[in-house]
Amino acid sequence: MNELNILDYWLILKKRKYPILLTTALVVAFTFAVTQFVQPTPFYEASARVKYDRTSSVASLLLESLSYSGSNDLGTQAEVIRSFPIIEEVARELHMFPEDVSLETRRSAPYLNTIYALQGQVKTARENDTTIIKVTASAEAPERAERIANTVAQVYRSENIKARNRMVTDSRRFVEEQVALRERMLNEAEEALRSFKERRGQVFLTEEAKAALDLFTKLEEDYNKVLRLKDEAFKQIGVLKRQETMEKKPDERIFTEDPSALLAILNGKLSNLLQERATLLIYYTPEHPQVKELDQKIRNVKTEMARELEFKIKNLNDREAALKEQIDQYRARYLNFPKAAIELARLDRDVKINSDLYATLKVKHQELLIKSAEQIEEVTIIAPAVAPAGPVNAPNNRLNMVVGTVMGVFLGIVLAFARESFDTSIGTIEGVEEFLKVPVLGVIPRFDEKEMLGTATKLLPPKTDQETILTLAKLACLVDPKSVLAESFRSMRTNIQFTSMDRKVKSILFTSAGLGEGKTTTVTNLAITLAQEGQRVLLVDADLRRPVIHKRFGIERKPGLLEALGGKIPWRESVRTVTDLMLGTLGVDRVINTPGMDNLNVLTSGADTGGAGDSMSLAKIAKLVPEMQEEYDVVLIDSPPILPVTDAVTVSSQVDGTVLVYQVGRIGRNALKRAKFLLDHAHAHVLGVVLTNVHAEITPEYGYYEYAYR
Repeated sequence: MNELNILDYWLILKKRKYPILLTTALVVAFTFAVTQFVQPTPFYEASARVKYDRTSSVASLLLESLSYSGSNDLGTQAEVIRSFPIIEEVARELHMFPEDVSLETRRSAPYLNTIYALQGQVKTARENDTTIIKVTASAEAPERAERIANTVAQVYRSENIKARNRMVTDSRRFVEEQVALRERMLNEAEEALRSFKERRGQVFLTEEAKAALDLFTKLEEDYNKVLRLKDEAFKQIGVLKRQETMEKKPDERIFTEDPSALLAILNGKLSNLLQERATLLIYYTPEHPQVKELDQKIRNVKTEMARELEFKIKNLNDREAALKEQIDQYRARYLNFPKAAIELARLDRDVKINSDLYATLKVKHQELLIKSAEQIEEVTIIAPAVAPAGPVNAPNNRLNMVVGTVMGVFLGIVLAFARESFDTSIGTIEGVEEFLKVPVLGVIPRFDEKEMLGTATKLLPPKTDQETILTLAKLACLVDPKSVLAESFRSMRTNIQFTSMDRKVKSILFTSAGLGEGKTTTVTNLAITLAQEGQRVLLVDADLRRPVIHKRFGIERKPGLLEALGGKIPWRESVRTVTDLMLGTLGVDRVINTPGMDNLNVLTSGADTGGAGDSMSLAKIAKLVPEMQEEYDVVLIDSPPILPVTDAVTVSSQVDGTVLVYQVGRIGRNALKRAKFLLDHAHAHVLGVVLTNVHAEITPEYGYYEYAYR
């Protein structure tokens, strides 16, 4: 891709300065008119800030395990603030509805639309990485915006306190029930132990028997625990695989005792997803795409949990078998002990277990009593809203004018570059040389086709067909050597010779950016002028896709270059000499009467290959160029255009020089510069550019050569 430098950009801006200034003035005027005559309705915003601190005491951790509320992150809380229940309570506080609203009224469209409209006036956002949530309310009056923002913050705080302390109360009642149950079981165990001691007296066991009994009891406890865990795992799998819909059981989940296990992590993830789903259902129906997507995530987590439970059951089965084997080993020894000793050990164990559980529950109960007295507050209003001083959409005239000016300049520059990109004209020869950084070697004027056809018709035999006449008419140096067109080719020959004085140039490649720019006409006429000067010239048709040179000279196309590249025929045997030219369409008289034609040899393209493999074959030409240079003074190669195919680029680095033919007005300047860039990238020695189809006018200031194009 061609890149413009800073100087190119500056020249374009300087050239298009008036359109840029005009565009800027129009945009500024339009901005001023809009600012003055189109005033928006004033709109005010007020913001309150609340801080959310999640409780982290032992009691709160117990509450979270009992109430499933393990995912109260700030994102969820920000959505809870805008939830329907909160906004509905805010509407009541703002007296938007009567005190007593019936259920039928709450389901009516006007009631719901009022709530949703108020909800649209409230925005929430977390501030950076803090635990602060910004609550912004908008309204058409500043006092109204302030009141809405503060009411939302107050209602959210009140509802949070109610919810958290309601969980404390429910949890305290649950623990109190467990304390009473465990106290009754402890009393029963102690009474049973006391009755046994009164009835049987003191029972003694040897140290060995006591150790064996303790170990056997421990094995039984472990065995019963494994059975309980297995039963729990089977029930958990049943819960996960139960085919109930989300609507019937939205909070379906399992519980695990091991907080570090993968199952606990998955369970926490499931809790988060379920709470997120409950939040979405505040705004959407269960058929909404977001809810359905969340349902699929929940199903995936449940499937993963089921796999983990199955793996857990497998491990428990192995543990159960091992424990059963150990129990069987100790059972024989256990049966030999006195039954009284066995019963005493069991009663002692029951008392100890119930006593430990009772003590633990009493501690939990005390913590919950403390929390009930504390009144848990997770939300704190740290900055109440104040009435805004001005509307958020108030027009800033100075800023608008600055923005209008910047936009005007920007739009003017864009239009200037757009116009420049569509402008393919180059005003002078000096402009072409400045644009491509190479000299103009020749200016081939536009010729009158009818005049050229008339001249060629007079010089050729009477029975020559029209197509042949049209083809040969372009050989101006042969058909009409005294014409201005022929003189321009001779001038080009001289310029090329002067350009190559500092280095020896024996092989020259002629190419163009696109199709139909006159490169074949240029190279064939140059070959004739060089031959007329006395140099031995070899003209090679390397345009294998669209060969034309054999038609221009009226000779056979094959054998030629393709046969030589394929190794079928040596290239020297494929070269056409003056004899072949005389036997062709030109005829004996025309060739003999044109001096120097015996110095011109032609190597045609060869047989038609359908285009397949041409580029690969063309790359082999580089191997033949040194051999051709040894036998001829000048080797002229006609190659395909650069932009459609890369053949010319491939060969350009292997020859002494490259000439770029450009038909003025046929293609854009960017395409021309792209062609030059590709040649430079291939390290080709670009001698210069030849301009074709030019209508030249010599101005009084000699040397200022302007041209126009059709």
